[in-house]
Amino acid sequence: MDSYVNIDNNTMYQQLSNLSDKELISRARKLKDREAEGILLERYSHLLVAVCLPSIKNNPGAAMNTVFPSILQRLSNGLKTQTIQKANEWVHQTVNAYITNPDKQVPYYPSRESRDRLHTENRVEKAATNTIEKQALIAQVERALASLKAEDRYLIEQFYLENKTFADLAAHKGYTTEKVRTLLKKAKSKLAMQLTN
Repeated sequence: MDSYVNIDNNTMYQQLSNLSDKELISRARKLKDREAEGILLERYSHLLVAVCLPSIKNNPGAAMNTVFPSILQRLSNGLKTQTIQKANEWVHQTVNAYITNPDKQVPYYPSRESRDRLHTENRVEKAATNTIEKQALIAQVERALASLKAEDRYLIEQFYLENKTFADLAAHKGYTTEKVRTLLKKAKSKLAMQLTN
C-alpha cells in the first residue's frame, strides 16, 4: 500500500515540476494547492539563498533559523494576494524588502518591463480570436519594424520570418555567432520599446 502512495506522490511531483511558473501560481492561488506553492518556492530557493546569505553574513544579529522561515511565510502570503508576472523578480524584491526592513510588509510592484510584457502578451492572445485586434497588432508591428535601423530590421526579419540560424546570419554578415546573438538581442529590445511606446 505504501509503495502505491509513493508512486502517486512521485507522479504528482513530476507533473507539478513540469508546469510553468504561471500555472503553479494559478494552482496555488485558485486551488489553494500547497504542493504547487512548494514546487514554485523550491524552484527559486537558490535565488532566495543567494540574496540572503551576504546580508546574514554582514549582520551577525540575523539568525538563519528565523530569517528563512519569515521570508518563506512572506512569500507564501504574497503568492495568494499579489499580481506576479515574473516569479524570480517577485522573489528577489520580496527578499530584499525583508532584508531592508524585516518589520515592514512592503507590497510587490511588478517592474514596468513586466507590466508591458504582460500587456503585449494579452494583446497577442486577444488577436488570435479578434480580427480587428489582429489587424491593429500587425500594423503596429510593421510600423515598429519600419522605425528600426536597417541592420536591426534585417536581423529580426531573417531570424524570425525567414528562420535563419545564428550561424547563417554570422556567415552572411561576416560576424561571429556571439556577435549576431548580441545584436539580435539589442534589436529585439529596440523593437519591444517601439511596440510599448
